[in-house]
Amino acid sequence: MAATSDASAGHARRLHLVFDDPKAFAGEYARNLSRGGAMIASSDAFEMREVVEVVLEAPFAGAKHVLAAEVVHAAGGCVAVQFLDGAPELREKLEPLRERAERAPQPAADGLLAGDDVDALAEGEGDFDFGEAEDGAALEGFETTSQTPDESDPNERTFKARAERAATRVAVQVQAPTGKALSGRTRDVSHTGVLLSVDGDELPVGRDVHVSLVHPATGEAMTVPGKVVRHLEGEGVVGAVAVELRPGERSAEVQKFVAEIREADAAEQRAGIRGPLEELGGASLLQMFAALSKRGTLTVTHGVEEGCVCFEEGLLVSAQVGSVQGVKALARIFSWREGLFEFRGNVATRTGPKPTLAIEAAILDAVRMLDEGQRLSGPVIAPTARLELVRERLDETGTPLGKTEEAVIELAAAGFTVRRILDVIPENDATIRVAIAGLLERGVLRLA
Repeated sequence: MAATSDASAGHARRLHLVFDDPKAFAGEYARNLSRGGAMIASSDAFEMREVVEVVLEAPFAGAKHVLAAEVVHAAGGCVAVQFLDGAPELREKLEPLRERAERAPQPAADGLLAGDDVDALAEGEGDFDFGEAEDGAALEGFETTSQTPDESDPNERTFKARAERAATRVAVQVQAPTGKALSGRTRDVSHTGVLLSVDGDELPVGRDVHVSLVHPATGEAMTVPGKVVRHLEGEGVVGAVAVELRPGERSAEVQKFVAEIREADAAEQRAGIRGPLEELGGASLLQMFAALSKRGTLTVTHGVEEGCVCFEEGLLVSAQVGSVQGVKALARIFSWREGLFEFRGNVATRTGPKPTLAIEAAILDAVRMLDEGQRLSGPVIAPTARLELVRERLDETGTPLGKTEEAVIELAAAGFTVRRILDVIPENDATIRVAIAGLLERGVLRLA
């Protein structure tokens, strides 16, 4: 299914829906078109209640219909319309196409969207309504989360040879060797090991840890001893950590619990949405989902890194990328131009403070933070680079150091990468980069 838009002088603007695949049309007809609504990808701006024309084409049947519709929502690169024809009249026009679609030979799957994806947005969660419809229409380019994962992805292979494992996202807490409790989420789970999105720099390979897995439906937690066996390295940061579970005599109990959380998570995956990040971008995706659903969790994967954003009732519940949290983490996610996203219409059990920041305000703050960083001039320093302290220059300088500069010097002296320095210091990335550039210019720091 392709979706585009155009405009002609003096006429209602047009939105295009093209169904090359008869199976895609049959599914979309059953879920949405026959109920009077559709959601169409478009980068154009539309006014609420604007009357448009939807050009629906079905090349497999040699058919084309121009349908009058009214815009009922527009955000994040998508336009939701309600057809002006009633559902019975619409079915009369499109029923012959459905019959042709069901009789047509089915082509090989081409990766287009299954309409179930957006159904989850309105299933008791969203405020969106297409008249008689109870669900939304398909968004171009999205894929169901239940599809077979790409085995070329290193995240997908960690425990493949050791035990049957599944892509499973549940809340987790890890007791680090230092005694620090780290919060994160699983990516893969089997009864022998887990792959975690967590602050990996706190978990050296070879160290013993305790992993607490949280059941997504009941909130029950099970703590299992384990050992860090692998890091997935990103640009100057540990993107994920593989932990071998060592349950000992509790092996049967752990295996049962893992099976339960995988089953519960699989049900959530089937109701979710998955697709390429580059279609809309992180900021537009989050804005769109927050407008269509009362609550939800958006997970974005970029290389070996993973970011997670939760919102509820218009408020930002949490945002995290590794050790980075809050609006700063949002800005990191928005800076990613490539990757995959997954959206689920629920929020994991939380124990933190009550959220107070509006999701729209958080998005604006993150975009502003990102813009500040992009306006910076000066040398571009690789995230993997390390900085070396020139102590004699530090002693000679007569200029007082700011708090951010002091923090940069302390972390550089400890051997941190530039990316790790950006992660650890709570100020926004632009402020930290200005401090690094100033210290390099004064000779207090140099590239190692």
